[in-house]
Amino acid sequence: MEINREELKRQARERIADTEPKFWMVALTYVAMTTGISWLLTLIPVPAGSFLQPFFQVLLTLYTAVIQFGMCLWALWTWRQLNPGIGSLVQGFSVAGRVLLMTLGVMIRVVGWYFIIALALGTPVLLLIISGGGAGLGMFSFLLLVVGMVAVVIILKLRYALAPFLLADRPDDGPVMPILRSAVLMRGWKMELFKLELSFLGWEILNAALALAVNLFFLSQAGLLTEAALLAPEWREQMIMVLYSVPAAILSSLVTVPIYLWLLPYRAAARAGFYDARLLLAEREDRFSKMPPL
Repeated sequence: MEINREELKRQARERIADTEPKFWMVALTYVAMTTGISWLLTLIPVPAGSFLQPFFQVLLTLYTAVIQFGMCLWALWTWRQLNPGIGSLVQGFSVAGRVLLMTLGVMIRVVGWYFIIALALGTPVLLLIISGGGAGLGMFSFLLLVVGMVAVVIILKLRYALAPFLLADRPDDGPVMPILRSAVLMRGWKMELFKLELSFLGWEILNAALALAVNLFFLSQAGLLTEAALLAPEWREQMIMVLYSVPAAILSSLVTVPIYLWLLPYRAAARAGFYDARLLLAEREDRFSKMPPL
């Protein structure tokens, strides 16, 4: 069975368009609460080698995980036309412990399975290289291993992709049950979610192309794209100064942020729609009888 991606995305566009406050205000607030806070932390003077640097990094990671869960709440409630406000972004703090334990549980499972599979697939490749079975064959096997491990990471992330939505629906069930339910619900459906995510790739490419065009424009204006400039030993330092200058940062934001403020809530609502559609299909399949109880 398949989920109608085009219809799902059409409904996602309609539902984010009907939100109050507007979806772009929610997305802008989310960016301010994540990227903005991260940027502010870089302004805090921290002595080199101080324990404060990793402490702030860990704190930021935990905080971001809770805000990301808040974005899932907003998307799910928007999809269900419950008119969530910007305040839904901080609703995750009411169940912060469960959100963080769920995030940690997913990470442990992804990393654990990754290393088990890497060991199983990598050992024969390593033995082939050590035994001198041909440089070309060894390199080809190594490239296949790299591609395979990237695919493994994608599959594992898809396996647990519905866990935040399941926790949002039933937070009292704790942090482990959503992970187990997501694994069951995504059995045989990973490709459908992958195709949905892949359908947003065009927007990502467009945004990256716009950012690249802005960077090339400023490098060209600074004379850093000529052959002589590219060969100069100080080219890297000059490039960094140009790209991180205030005019370049402002123009880059002006051309890329609007697409991001559209894409972030659009994609989140589409994911929520996929989750609801998958729940409905699971009820028809009697899949719930084979999974941890709701």
